[in-house]
Amino acid sequence: MHSVENYCRVLFLLLTVNYATAQEYEFKYQRSLEGITDTWHQIKIPIDAYNKLNKDFSDVRIIGILENGDTIEAPYILKAQSDSYDNTIVDFKLINQVNNSNGFYYTFELGSPQVVNTLELSFNRSNFDWLVTLEGSQNQQEWFTILNKTRIVGIKNNNTSYKYTTLKFNDVNYKYLRLKVPVWKNPRFQKATMEAKKLTKGVYNAPEILSFQVIENDNRNETELLLSLKQMMPISFINLVIEDSIDYYRPITVEYAVDSIKNSSGWHYLYKHLFNSTLSSINNNGYHFTNQVLKHLRVVIDNYDNEPLNYESIQLHGNPHCLVARFIKPATYYLVYGKESAYVPNYDIAKFEDNIPANNKSLKVGKEIFVEEQVQVEQKPLIKDDIWLWAIMILVIFILGWFSFRMLKK
Repeated sequence: MHSVENYCRVLFLLLTVNYATAQEYEFKYQRSLEGITDTWHQIKIPIDAYNKLNKDFSDVRIIGILENGDTIEAPYILKAQSDSYDNTIVDFKLINQVNNSNGFYYTFELGSPQVVNTLELSFNRSNFDWLVTLEGSQNQQEWFTILNKTRIVGIKNNNTSYKYTTLKFNDVNYKYLRLKVPVWKNPRFQKATMEAKKLTKGVYNAPEILSFQVIENDNRNETELLLSLKQMMPISFINLVIEDSIDYYRPITVEYAVDSIKNSSGWHYLYKHLFNSTLSSINNNGYHFTNQVLKHLRVVIDNYDNEPLNYESIQLHGNPHCLVARFIKPATYYLVYGKESAYVPNYDIAKFEDNIPANNKSLKVGKEIFVEEQVQVEQKPLIKDDIWLWAIMILVIFILGWFSFRMLKK
């Protein structure tokens, strides 16, 4: 009797493990991966896959099927192919502060000859609007213009607090730099920071804009810009193209839709905050932010007591994502995704990212297949039909209960 009971328990455990194994790799979509020749490869996430991925990419897996039918998982690191900067702080000292009828002059001596392309300035004034000039020299006798009449601004009042005091220019290599501020009143210079910024450009995707709408909310003195893309895409840059040539500086809030509700009047979107900034004629080069996958954008501009601006269009681009994956065992590999309950994987290689080779060969990613229409990318369960599985489990429980009842009766 004890042997029968033990057999039933083993059978029950086997069926439970079998059922759990069958559920382990239930992802809705799969794509074949071709061209695996090395240990490390790069896999670019297809654009049309973004609208089916979890927001945190937690459902992305690389699954391999061995010859014996066993399933393995290849580890990966997710990367956005965005710009990267190598910033070097440049040492210098302020050697002269003089002024005359043309303005105030500040001369900086660099510690050693090296490239500079950015100068960040700080003044102990809240409100200013100056056209500064930056020059370079090797001997303080002959000066060469680097920037001429470049605008820097500081604005502070009850409605806003804004400063733009960064000078950006092409790489220069001078022993001396001289800043001219053409004002008669002391600008109260505080400090400067010099940097050499080396940019490594990433990969960009320009989305197709489906609709662009400008709404004037006069009762709140706000302008609302609504933008919809043709499909979900990663976005990391936005620039508002404005027709007006006047000076302006206004608070701006950018949001993206995370959900939607449909009623009799149509679709209504629920938005999440992306970033706050200032829309200014001084710095109209656009806004960079962390890559965010989205389809609908809302931009809100506070006009205060000013007339609304005329918006011509919005420029966008984003950086696609890729997986840097390690392949150890020969197998038939698939990129799978589409499982809402999936968790973010925790791979060892994430702790040793510096050891991963650069410039890995890209794999060819196949067409998307809806898994229910094809063979599941998973280990095959011993019993495929859930009804039979539950029937056997109920039978096992009944037998166990019957033996337990007989033991208690004796």
